Amino acid sequence: MSKFFKSDIVKEILNELADMQEELVSQIFFIPYMNVEQRKEHLELMKNFLDKQKLLFFRMSLSDDPEAQETKKEIIKSAKMFGMMENDNIESFFNNLDRTIEGLAKMLEG
Repeated sequence: MSKFFKSDIVKEILNELADMQEELVSQIFFIPYMNVEQRKEHLELMKNFLDKQKLLFFRMSLSDDPEAQETKKEIIKSAKMFGMMENDNIESFFNNLDRTIEGLAKMLEG
């Protein structure tokens, strides 16, 4: 494991992301049965998950660690599989995800 991924801060972020992802996945089949408040909580968890992902990506962008740079490339590759356009940057992709979550939250409000 590289120096970047041995960092206590990075390990904490990765652990939080893993816990959040596990919670999000465990809820996915129950979304149709959730009440409005539960759906809002789910969207809030999604928003927090995305914010932590952005933070981790930003940290990787600042690092010169080869493993961090390789992981960053893999994240971009995965984002393209999930709809990021070839000419877009990851920031635009994250912003689009933010807007989608916000749009879903507004639908629940209204």
